[in-house]
Amino acid sequence: MCFKARFSLRRITKQVNKWLHRQQCAGMNTTSMLVQYHDQPDKSDGDKKLYRALSLSNGLQAMLISDPNTNDIINLSKDMENNQLSTDQSLHSSLERFQGKLAACAVLVTVGSFSEPQQYQGLAHFVEHMIFMGSEKFPVENAFDAFVSKSGGYSNAHTENEETCFYFEVEETHLDKCIELFMNLIKAPLMLADTMVRERSAVQSEFEQIYLRDEVRRDQILASLATDDYPHGTFSWGNFKSLQEGVDDNMLHKALHDFCRKHYGSNRMIVSIQAQQPLDELEKMLIRHCADIPQSLDHAFEASKYSYQKAFREKFFQDVFLVQPVEDVCKLDLTWVLPPMKQFYLSKPDSFISQLIGYEGEGSLCSYLRRRLWCMSIMAGVGGSSFETNSLYSLFNICIHLTDDGFEHLDEVLEATFAWIRLLNNSNELKACYKEFQQIADNNFRFQIERPSIDNVQNIVESINYLPTKHVLTGPHLYFQYDDMDLEILNQHISKFYFNIMISSHTPYEKSEYNQTEPWFGTRYTTIPIPLKWLNMWYNPLNLKELTFPKANPFITTDFTLHWIKAGKPPHSQKPKALLTNDLCELWFRQDDVFELPDGYINLYFITPLVRQCVKNYMLGVLYTYLVEFTIAEQLYHALEAGLTYGLYIGDKGLILRVSGYNEKLPLLVEIILNMMINLELDMAQVISFKELKKRQIFNALINGKTLNLDLRLSILENRRFSMIQKYESIDSITLDDIKEFKLNFYKKMYIQCLIQGNFTEEQAKNLMEKVLSTYNSEKTDNLSALDNSLLQLPLGSHYLRVRALNKDDTNTIVTNYYQIGPSNLELECIMDLIELFVEEPFFNQLRTHEQLGYSLGIHQRIGYGILAYVITINTQETKHKAEYVERRIESFRSRIPELLSQMSDDEFTDVRETLIRGKKVGDTSLDEEVMRNWSEIVTMEYFFNRMEMQIQTLRTITKQKVLDFLYDYEINNLRKLSVQVIGKQTAPSHSPTQSISHAVSTRQSFLARPCELSGSIGGILDNDQRNNSEDHIFIEQICDMIKIEFLGKSDDPSNITDVSAFKKTLYVYPLFNTNPNLKKKS
Repeated sequence: MCFKARFSLRRITKQVNKWLHRQQCAGMNTTSMLVQYHDQPDKSDGDKKLYRALSLSNGLQAMLISDPNTNDIINLSKDMENNQLSTDQSLHSSLERFQGKLAACAVLVTVGSFSEPQQYQGLAHFVEHMIFMGSEKFPVENAFDAFVSKSGGYSNAHTENEETCFYFEVEETHLDKCIELFMNLIKAPLMLADTMVRERSAVQSEFEQIYLRDEVRRDQILASLATDDYPHGTFSWGNFKSLQEGVDDNMLHKALHDFCRKHYGSNRMIVSIQAQQPLDELEKMLIRHCADIPQSLDHAFEASKYSYQKAFREKFFQDVFLVQPVEDVCKLDLTWVLPPMKQFYLSKPDSFISQLIGYEGEGSLCSYLRRRLWCMSIMAGVGGSSFETNSLYSLFNICIHLTDDGFEHLDEVLEATFAWIRLLNNSNELKACYKEFQQIADNNFRFQIERPSIDNVQNIVESINYLPTKHVLTGPHLYFQYDDMDLEILNQHISKFYFNIMISSHTPYEKSEYNQTEPWFGTRYTTIPIPLKWLNMWYNPLNLKELTFPKANPFITTDFTLHWIKAGKPPHSQKPKALLTNDLCELWFRQDDVFELPDGYINLYFITPLVRQCVKNYMLGVLYTYLVEFTIAEQLYHALEAGLTYGLYIGDKGLILRVSGYNEKLPLLVEIILNMMINLELDMAQVISFKELKKRQIFNALINGKTLNLDLRLSILENRRFSMIQKYESIDSITLDDIKEFKLNFYKKMYIQCLIQGNFTEEQAKNLMEKVLSTYNSEKTDNLSALDNSLLQLPLGSHYLRVRALNKDDTNTIVTNYYQIGPSNLELECIMDLIELFVEEPFFNQLRTHEQLGYSLGIHQRIGYGILAYVITINTQETKHKAEYVERRIESFRSRIPELLSQMSDDEFTDVRETLIRGKKVGDTSLDEEVMRNWSEIVTMEYFFNRMEMQIQTLRTITKQKVLDFLYDYEINNLRKLSVQVIGKQTAPSHSPTQSISHAVSTRQSFLARPCELSGSIGGILDNDQRNNSEDHIFIEQICDMIKIEFLGKSDDPSNITDVSAFKKTLYVYPLFNTNPNLKKKS
């Protein structure tokens, strides 16, 4: 593919000469660079990596990490490397475990939005975008991104209030070149004027994607309350309004370069590099590429001239803020302003108290409110965003997600909350509880799950920014010491009635009117004085006997015996072993011999014909799982605190139970959940509450264009699928008796799939499976294969499904082109993997960077029920590009893929193929990754556990001509395209983007909250559920109008889909294909 060159030859030559002159004039001699070494970080017992903390004489700080266990593969069969296995041998081969890991680098610059000039709000974020647009030495735009992509890597960046972080991962052999490319972006970025115009559009596109997020909108309202001349009052995202309207582009271009000179320099940089190379080699690499980075003109943001106590105006504390959200949510936020809490990392008083406030076990505030069906969840603590915690202040927040009934009982909710805070502050049991949390944190750090390299280096540079090197690894995790003075500082703040109260609900509190508008996001809100009754509640809290201090945790693990080591490290196959297979179940087991942690996973799939019968039964399963989890939450909250996790949720063919964590108590956890599933006592009030919750969740999902786009695409492609709107509409007819019937019948005929993996023995696995079977005593499921789903074959040619976004004020347009290939096999999978790697960089460069079609876009392979396809998605804005134009540009690019490949030399093709092979040799970074890979093979019943090994062998047989032949054949003989377009508003909203959904939601809330019907009694709620009058129908019609799909396009055009059901009736149903060559095709 011949794309138009971004730079002329003259411009490139000029930039290179400029770089050469800079090098000749540089006075820095890298060979004489002085290096100062610092304390090595304390690390966990299982961490085999080597660390070196150092700083260069130009001020740059660094942490180097050598991972000596990083090998491409351990004991890889030479026969496979030489492609000498026979077909039969290869299909059944089970090689030793892949251990390869990508190398990674993170660079943190200590500057963010706090340092940007007021007249260019969002400039720090804009600079982050512009940095990538070429350097003096490497002037071609996106040269860095292109190299990373072709090297099988990934890169990204984010801007915070006081820091900007860049990070990338790449194959080890390309690390040195990637670091050279990136560091030149820091040393001498081009940031050309014409590039500025395009990247500003990308910033606007990114803003429009987060424009409707309620948490971002909340932060901006709080930012508007910042004291004058305090830096957090800025609009940090940036958009056309802040960076284009009334802005002189020449001045803005100058401001970009001034910002870089002032703030981007070695003395403001922290670098972390992780690779398999020895530390000495990594140090040489660091010096080679970073020693000549000049220092910045300005020092880092200085917070000492500000006071956290004056960070917000008095209005922040004196008024109640009533906010109209975008989503259908109802929540109460209480926010205290604290001193910067990172300085107290040794004792972590904020983390400690937040765990107590958010405690959900017996006697807790959450339990008290849930039993009355007033709340669904409580979260507390200092948030992780830079707006919530920085060097100026920290915001301690209590967020209570209310039910509609809880909103009606807001006074009682506040009364209980104030009583809970007072109980915790006055308790004499804090120190004993702290020791328990300390023990749990010690266990979690001691047996810490290894992070991917890119996550590790990113966390480290962020930690170095505020921690001594000795505590870089331990500081964010451990409770080092109990400190009465630190705890008292926190208690002094949260003991005062001096905090912000924000209530988010579509129905305003006390019938207030949302008469104010936040200027950047258009959020509608209003303020009222704090009611005197709330003050009286605070200063005279009730003594609620139901609220009690948390009891000792019975789930803390004490036995960390590793069974594989205890047994003498016997050799194990890397594939799970089938311990039991019959008409009722299949039990798969693999004892961990790789990660050597006391962790385990137990996955159970209860396959039942009931959920496939109709959409109502499916939603009965959903509500049943919600009610089980709700009922058991109080009992099992201690387990969550102790490092165990559990989840019960619906799958396509039944219920899925997944528990994980320290293995010692996992069988007990499963037993408790199974007992609750059998003995669940249903409550009418709970059923009503969770019906409303699920409708709210579906509603919130549907007003998101990406979710609606996916649901529409799958509704066409899948032979048996319940759409989200069908699920929504089925909820109203569900009764308590229906759920009782589901509970009693779902297991009557059932098939169970089980995977037990980790630190277990075979005997433990068999015992647990026997317990599950004896609990249910099910009968054999008739014709199990009849429960399988399958895809429909699209007609030849192109077909289009265009609908209007359900949020009428959302400008985001989602265009997804689905190209169906047909039944998958190993060779086709590998060909598509290669194509995806070939086109990823030019796709991004052309459609995102050059044409600015959207900030978020992607091209990916998809395999569904054995049918292969690839998907191209672009999230644009209808205000910028029409959907049909974006679709044409996608198609134009796709049609030129063969040309792009044909221009590639054979050596380049081989390099890309080897990059893909090495990428597939990257090992699982955690037991969870391995478990989910195995679990996917089990639930799809493909059992192709050596899939990756076979893909590697198959890739070696694929030539450039074979890929071209596939592309040409698909284009001429087999093009089957479905374009799904969810189209946003064509003009920017002139009013709050919440108004189009607010009416329906507030109608529902006011309907449910009519006088005398929400007294909190079961009888009142029963009356509400059993009503059947005209008012009900009016309410239902208003909601249905809100989520009604509006199809666009001409109905007489056969390529335009306006009736999904009618279109599907004409399509061929694929049988379920199994991509495992060892298994025959299912019929």
